[in-house]
Amino acid sequence: MKSFKINYFLFTLIILLQIISCNTAKTIVPNNGQEIQSLKLSGGSSGMEKLDDTSYLVVYDIKSYKEGPRLAILKITEEGTQVFPINISEWGTEGIASDLESICKIPGKIDEYFIAESGNWKGEIGRIFHIKVNTSNLTATVLGITKLPLITINNLDFVGDQYEAMACLPYNKSERILMLAERGGSEANPNGIVRWGIYNLETHTLVFSDLGLQGIKVQAPGNWTNTNKKRDVTDLHIDDEGGIWAAASEDISDAGPFYSVIYKIGQIDTFNKECPFEIYSNFSNGEVISGFKVEALSGPTKNIKATHSFGTEDEIYGGVWRPITVE
Repeated sequence: MKSFKINYFLFTLIILLQIISCNTAKTIVPNNGQEIQSLKLSGGSSGMEKLDDTSYLVVYDIKSYKEGPRLAILKITEEGTQVFPINISEWGTEGIASDLESICKIPGKIDEYFIAESGNWKGEIGRIFHIKVNTSNLTATVLGITKLPLITINNLDFVGDQYEAMACLPYNKSERILMLAERGGSEANPNGIVRWGIYNLETHTLVFSDLGLQGIKVQAPGNWTNTNKKRDVTDLHIDDEGGIWAAASEDISDAGPFYSVIYKIGQIDTFNKECPFEIYSNFSNGEVISGFKVEALSGPTKNIKATHSFGTEDEIYGGVWRPITVE
């Protein structure tokens, strides 16, 4: 029976996969023939999802009062990385996105993704955007907006909800399972927490069971300077075998020093509708990334022998993209 479940999961996953800061002189020509100039931002980002064999969709944690791209295509070439900003003109009544921290592909949908802010600010914003991306003209349309679960309010004096990772799983024709990870490292949430609910793609509503809202705690492995300040989950990635991977990081100050770990936290279980995955109770030491603040995690690119790739948000130093092998 166990072998049947694994084979059935792999079959389902394969079908879904089939369905589904300076200027640079480099340019690309999208499908419509328009010449688009790219930016070279070294590959840093706050969230990352694979687009194709050599490209990723990335989000940036720019606050609402600052200018800059919120969403972009990161392309890996033999000459380095190129960034092509994607324009989103309509963000809704609460205005332009602020502090986007996560992105995930919607299974079974072509060019559709969820992107999400880190959380509320004084009880406002904290939004999940359902978007459709047009890679030909580098634009995206917001199809719907809903709110992250509001448990603890953020303000100048207190750090409340901080969701830094998302993953999306199939459920039925109009609904998907949405995993959300609280990063941890605060008085309100000392540890990471993986929560999950059901997102309706037609009504743009997100509903949690009691168990899903309570979530499952996660404590990242590693040699942390301050275990109470580490961020247990800064991004999630689901590999082709249904393994759930996470990045964790430490942010002592904007000048560092930084320290991160990439580790496997669980396994998808598509047969369990109440809790559609297993989160391990213990973790072996993961892959340590010293000197970098990893906030984005995804799969590898074609022709680079690696199991994963990561993007960093190294504060005053900018950020980088790198391939890596994690056993």
